[in-house]
Amino acid sequence: MANDQVVNMGSRRELFVDDFWVEAWRGGARQALHHPQPREIVLTHDRPWEGNTSGYHTFFRDGERVRAYYRGSQANERIGGKRTGSQVVCTAESDDGISWRKPALGLFQFKGSGINNITHSGIGTHTFAPFKDTHPDCPPDQQYKALGGSKREGGLFAFVSKDGMRWSLMSETPVIVDGKFDSQNLAFWDGMRGEYRAYYRDFKEGVRDIKTATSKDFIHWSEGQWLEYPGAPAEQIYTNQVLPYFRAPHIFLGFPTRYLKDRGQITEGLFMSSRDGNAFHRWGEAFIRPGLNQDRWGNRCNYIW
Repeated sequence: MANDQVVNMGSRRELFVDDFWVEAWRGGARQALHHPQPREIVLTHDRPWEGNTSGYHTFFRDGERVRAYYRGSQANERIGGKRTGSQVVCTAESDDGISWRKPALGLFQFKGSGINNITHSGIGTHTFAPFKDTHPDCPPDQQYKALGGSKREGGLFAFVSKDGMRWSLMSETPVIVDGKFDSQNLAFWDGMRGEYRAYYRDFKEGVRDIKTATSKDFIHWSEGQWLEYPGAPAEQIYTNQVLPYFRAPHIFLGFPTRYLKDRGQITEGLFMSSRDGNAFHRWGEAFIRPGLNQDRWGNRCNYIW
């Protein structure tokens, strides 16, 4: 390799999720995608307010505990072509990621009772995705932030919280408006580049795809840019799940959903990675596969969240 092509990795951790560090494959060496294996069920949605379509889970470590946020919703019969039902944001916490507690917050009423784990209700509940803000100058009363919203509501709204339980709007108007948004959209502080970054759903010429935008203050965002997938075929993907890998934050990992309309509308989880947040190396092989369970061979199955 010529001197002008040498890259100094320093002491940082590097992952072989792409061929960035590989000049050539010899002697039978190859990259292989490994697949996670199902184990025990650790979090069951069995409360009335969690409904029959709980989804869009967000997990992150917060000090000595792990926090979880997810949508509680009850999909009822269709009326006038639209499905009725209410939506709320629920929360749970754990010490080890295996045994979970659902705190009785008393913040919102459900059928006359405040004994529930509802942490947010109202605008933005369909796609509410919180994170712990690691910005070094983040005010103590804004250490938890979230994006949430829908096209019907005008776009994605910015939320802030001091304790991760009580949420308020940072702006009365949506902060990102150039998208479709009807799936889990997320944001985080990118410490390597000194900016907030968001990933969200839109339609590119009628096909599901993902955009990214950046911000310095979480209120004013750049125009969204379409992700690029060099060498990968054009496919319908969404629910991006992009985050910096915590032990090598210069690398972004994503776990999007692929929608295969011509195969019975199957959805399956993929794996992709990026070194700049825009161009992603995407594996063609599914990361989460339907397997032998016939209930997983349909639409809205095998999501990663």
